Amino acid sequence: METEVKLAFKDRESLFSAASSDWFKSHCVSTDSEPLTLENCYLDTADGLLRSRGAVFRKRHFTGGGTDSYEFTAKCVVAVTAGVHERYEWNVKSEDGAIDIEGFKAKAMKQVDDPKVLERLLEGVSDGDIGVLCSNDFERTTYEFRYGESLMEACIDYGGIKDLTGKICDIICEMELELMEGSLEDLEAAKSFIMSRTDAVPFDTGKFERTLRASVSGGAV
Repeated sequence: METEVKLAFKDRESLFSAASSDWFKSHCVSTDSEPLTLENCYLDTADGLLRSRGAVFRKRHFTGGGTDSYEFTAKCVVAVTAGVHERYEWNVKSEDGAIDIEGFKAKAMKQVDDPKVLERLLEGVSDGDIGVLCSNDFERTTYEFRYGESLMEACIDYGGIKDLTGKICDIICEMELELMEGSLEDLEAAKSFIMSRTDAVPFDTGKFERTLRASVSGGAV
């Protein structure tokens, strides 16, 4: 189960000012992280079968800092409350970014989250059924962040969501705190700590939902 906080910032200056502040850095295990560019393609069948099952299936391309790699991810939301997102999640690396549903399932089902949930989400779906539904790209800088007795991954994300014409119609300007080790209480406390020092607000809408909305509304988000 993945548990993370999403915090939205009003603009790029506000987001990066927070990430470079002494109060933020004082909780970072390391502050030497190099930004990567993340290109996300969200995948589904033509009739929206995965969405109807509550699934998000994503291909992510990482570039920058000597990195050029792909990862496929399947997600299923469990709960979203005041910016705290809980979901099942399975991640599998890919050398070439080619879709391989059965290969993905074989590797993902060995991971921690319930394999029966994953089987239900992808049941009857084959490689040829899948196409790109919508996409976005953004720059991400990642830090190890300690708060209380817990270790979190702090991701600073800035980029754009494009409509079907390729025009940027919404901005990704947020911080994610993913709980790696420790307690939900520490995660909530870290959220409050950051909010008390910035203009950040809890964000219940994920990147997929915002990107899908842009793709089906012609950019009216």
